[in-house]
Amino acid sequence: MHLLRDALPATRGGTALTSAAVCLGSPYRGDDAVGPRVAERLRERGAVVLDCADEPTRLLDEWAGLEALVVVDAVVTGSAPGTVHRVDVGDGSLPRDLGLASTHAVGVADALELGRAVGRAPHRVVLVGVEGVTFGMGEEMSPAVASALDETVSTVLAELGVEESCTSAR
Repeated sequence: MHLLRDALPATRGGTALTSAAVCLGSPYRGDDAVGPRVAERLRERGAVVLDCADEPTRLLDEWAGLEALVVVDAVVTGSAPGTVHRVDVGDGSLPRDLGLASTHAVGVADALELGRAVGRAPHRVVLVGVEGVTFGMGEEMSPAVASALDETVSTVLAELGVEESCTSAR
C-alpha cells in the first residue's frame, strides 16, 4: 500500500466541487441503461456526473476530496422491478448484496475500497439502485424501470443538493 499511496498524482486543487454522481451501466443492456439515462437527466439539470470511461479506477482522482458521492446503478435484490433503493453507506463499503452488476475486473465498489485505502475517497457515499429485470444485450429497458427514472433523478438531485427547478416530464 505504501507504494500505491506515493505513486498516485496529487488531487486537483482549487475546485469547489463537494458532491457528484457516478452513473453506471450500459445503454445496450435493458435495465442496465438506467445509469446512463439518469446521468443524462442529471447533467441537463446542472449536476456533476463523473465519468469512469469504463474503468472505475479512473475515479480515484475525480472523487478524491468530495464530501458526497452518489452511485447510481441497476440492482438485483428480488424486489419488484422499478423499486428505487437508497442506501447511505456513509464512509463504509458499498453493499455487495444489492447485486451491483459490473462487467469490469475492478468495479466501483472495489475502486472505492482502494480509494479509501490510499486516502482518495469521498467522505460519504450513497447508493441509489433501481431494481432491474432485463439485462440482455440489445433488450429494451423494462416499463417498470423506465417509470422509475423520474423518482431516481429526484432522489439523486436531493442527495447532491441540486434544486429541481427545471424538471421536465419525460
